[in-house]
Amino acid sequence: MTSTPSDIGTRATVRRWSTDVVPAHERMAFYADALMSGLNSQMRLHLESPAPSQFHSTMEVAELESFAIIRQHGSAHRVYRKKQGAARGSNRTFYLIVSLDAPWAIVHRGQARLAPGDGVFTDSALPSDLEFTRDYEVANLRFSEAWLRQWLPSPDMLVGQHIRASKGWGRALTAFASQLSPQIVHQSPLPIATVIDHVGSLLALVAAEAGPPPARNTRGEIDLRQRIKDLIAQRCTEAALTAGELAATLGISVRTLHRTLTRFNESFGNLLIAARAQTALRMLESPLLRRLTTAEIGFRAGFRDQSHFTRTMRARYGATPTQIRRASSLTTTP
Repeated sequence: MTSTPSDIGTRATVRRWSTDVVPAHERMAFYADALMSGLNSQMRLHLESPAPSQFHSTMEVAELESFAIIRQHGSAHRVYRKKQGAARGSNRTFYLIVSLDAPWAIVHRGQARLAPGDGVFTDSALPSDLEFTRDYEVANLRFSEAWLRQWLPSPDMLVGQHIRASKGWGRALTAFASQLSPQIVHQSPLPIATVIDHVGSLLALVAAEAGPPPARNTRGEIDLRQRIKDLIAQRCTEAALTAGELAATLGISVRTLHRTLTRFNESFGNLLIAARAQTALRMLESPLLRRLTTAEIGFRAGFRDQSHFTRTMRARYGATPTQIRRASSLTTTP
């Protein structure tokens, strides 16, 4: 099987498979092998197509230690894993699969028909049967069990869940996952660890929403949440700040940090961006900082990328950094 690896830093690689590189009569077998390698080398997968001679598909995979970002697109097909094939896999992995533009169906702890934009959470230890009846594009996130348990002490609670793009935290999770592609590992204005942490936070929020009502928060949890928020406010201007660094400063595990915030329907990523935006707002409105450009203010507030800074300020305050500064100048001019 042929793939094209390219190193990204020292901890990430991107691989690509395309049926365009093989003759039409070999494409089904080629892509079945590609799926086994790109998704999980120990999975026994079977592939069928309503038009084998016209079948085509492409897959890109960005490998990030315990996490992978996968993007797939191509023609109608069915891919399934039998019970005995699933049982042979020794490295248990989990997947969040979101179809971007096509309705689809899956059998995995029950049967579901999903609309474009919807997602489903699957477990490599269980049989599955997924079918697209027309051309498709899929965002697929793969998690190791160890990574996932930092966010979901019991991942089984989400397995087989139909995650709707029109409801609750599922709306945020599927929208965020849909934006992730292998290129994010070298194009993201945020540290990739922050992006991945945000996925974990949203998974935890979806799980909490689907489960029983949370118990009443204890005084200790309330105090810890406040300490986390205070430290985020103090260190938000550090562009490379991660949840792991914050947890280490507080003397707690990353899992405890995220679990605490999840109990309050909050996430590290959202709090960090909010703190940076608030810091930037104060700087933009300060007469003492008029000598700084808006780009310099964004950088000082912790934003690595000017366009991300502009989008964030517009989304939160309804105006670009330049507009905020201009409005502030008008109100402070004698």
